[in-house]
Amino acid sequence: MEDSWLDRWLLERFRSAHTSSFGKLSALPGYRGLVEEVREVLQTYNPDDIQQRIFQTYRAFFTTPVLSLLRVITKTAPGSAHSLLMWGTPLAFRFLVGQSKPITQNQIHISRCKFAEQAGPEACLRACKLPTENFFREVLEVELRLEPNQSNLSCTAELSLLSGSHRQLQS
Repeated sequence: MEDSWLDRWLLERFRSAHTSSFGKLSALPGYRGLVEEVREVLQTYNPDDIQQRIFQTYRAFFTTPVLSLLRVITKTAPGSAHSLLMWGTPLAFRFLVGQSKPITQNQIHISRCKFAEQAGPEACLRACKLPTENFFREVLEVELRLEPNQSNLSCTAELSLLSGSHRQLQS
């Protein structure tokens, strides 16, 4: 699959946010450069620092107005927020993980994760799964559980909205 203009634009925004958070920029272009940067980050930073900086990367990538809008929708119209996330997540992260699609009301399946394939299993866990789950929970108030399969590089993402301290699946 060839990257769309949206994928290329999102990748450049993400790389810019990543560079701001880590202070490193690969000379390689596009996705290859991001993968090189992530590999260097894994060798240079401790796990807590990686989580914190990727959290900053996501904050910069999504911008405050977008995050605020998502939080308002999540609080005032949870059903709409859930639908928006199930539709928007595959579109917004295609540049990073490749093709994905909803498989149930709460699950999105990535048949072969581009990030895991190119950056490796350690990057999948330390630079994607853990920081992404934390970001969704703490900032978007969405419980996201990523279940990567290292043998075939697929991943299943399960989304549910948080209601106070309770998880609430939307039906």
